[in-house]
Amino acid sequence: MLRVLFIILAVVFVALGIVLGQPLLYLIAFALLVAAGLLVTLGMRKRHNDVPETFMQAPEQPDEDLASLGILDIKPRVSGTGQEVPSEDQAIAGEADPPNVEPVKSDAPSTTADRSIAATAAQAHVAGVSKARTRPKKARVMVSEASSERKADVLVPCLKSLRASLDAHTVCLIRQEDVPLRYDVEVMISQNSYARSGGTYSAKEPMLSGHRALIPVVYPRVGPNGFPKAKLGYYHEPINIRQVAIVPVVPKQHDELFLLVVDTLHEDGLEAASVRILLEQYARLVTTILDTLDTSPQADEASGAPRPRREIIADEMEQARTLSHPLSLALVYLNKGEALSGDGVGDVQDLEDQFESRLRSVALDARIERFGELTYGIFYHGAHDSLADWASRIKDAFPEEEKIFEGGVSIGVAPFQERHDAADELRSEATAALQESFESGECVIVG
Repeated sequence: MLRVLFIILAVVFVALGIVLGQPLLYLIAFALLVAAGLLVTLGMRKRHNDVPETFMQAPEQPDEDLASLGILDIKPRVSGTGQEVPSEDQAIAGEADPPNVEPVKSDAPSTTADRSIAATAAQAHVAGVSKARTRPKKARVMVSEASSERKADVLVPCLKSLRASLDAHTVCLIRQEDVPLRYDVEVMISQNSYARSGGTYSAKEPMLSGHRALIPVVYPRVGPNGFPKAKLGYYHEPINIRQVAIVPVVPKQHDELFLLVVDTLHEDGLEAASVRILLEQYARLVTTILDTLDTSPQADEASGAPRPRREIIADEMEQARTLSHPLSLALVYLNKGEALSGDGVGDVQDLEDQFESRLRSVALDARIERFGELTYGIFYHGAHDSLADWASRIKDAFPEEEKIFEGGVSIGVAPFQERHDAADELRSEATAALQESFESGECVIVG
């Protein structure tokens, strides 16, 4: 009990030394531990000296009893290292320490094969007791959908590999419709069950403005002073996304703009230069796949399909550069066209014919092309300083109280500038202006 008291006192003095910062208390604690150690040593010697010198000898068994058990001869056992294993009598007499082995009963003399089997079994028993390993947790994809079976067969594995490469939370391919502004989910790969598996959702402003094809745009922060969370409309509920990367995808066989969107829950998962290169390469692959899945240009021409609006804008831009003429792209949308057209396809076509006819009667000396349902694009070749008056005349030609065109029109205009290298850049600015006009009710001209 005294040594236990010394150990407890040593712990108390160590604690006081830590609290009070007195080195002397550490020396006292050390002395108490030494004293406890001496008491333990003395106790062990005393118990050793009390062991009796003589022991009772076991009676000898007759030879016939051993022979009846099949034991014909007794030899010293030899260990695996070649040393003689001491007998039980030697161990009791204190001549040698007995090994920590269990006695083995045998009905016959052991052979080399028996010893080999026993050694193998011992090794197998030791090998069976190994350190437990935990399998790394595999990321689970909750949503994996595409808008068509052909896209599911090709694009779903493609975007799954991109998500795994970047350890992203969601990777999706969405298609943008200009007016009214909305997005169609073409392919969705997400670890979140709140991600949209398909369908369409509307938006107040474009996810990406002034885009250039295949150039990744990375937003290192989502939320205040960063990428607005409201733009993440491909989730049913708000998700705590940290970073977003968007790559514009512009297939030749499609007139709409596609966006390859990647988001992550990590703080710094998308800013590396290697990630940007990977996103660009995947965007090129997706572009090629989309062009391959759809009909060829020869089939479109044979069927009388209209030229892609991207090509029309590019032609106008090239002509304006060559002739050094001014150019502006105006997008005009019939505000309540869906309500006015009814439910039938023929009713929509009749309304569009009347809409186009009215536009041609007002927008003189301009090229007019259909840019979507109840949406027309007008290429104006007049001076830029006359755009305000020209756009106002078009808007006044569609009074809001007129029954056939009730609600009037929205007009967004983008003048062609030197900074516009591609058709999608000019169209993107005109689309943003049209969206602002739809919300404000005024003609909007991009400066």
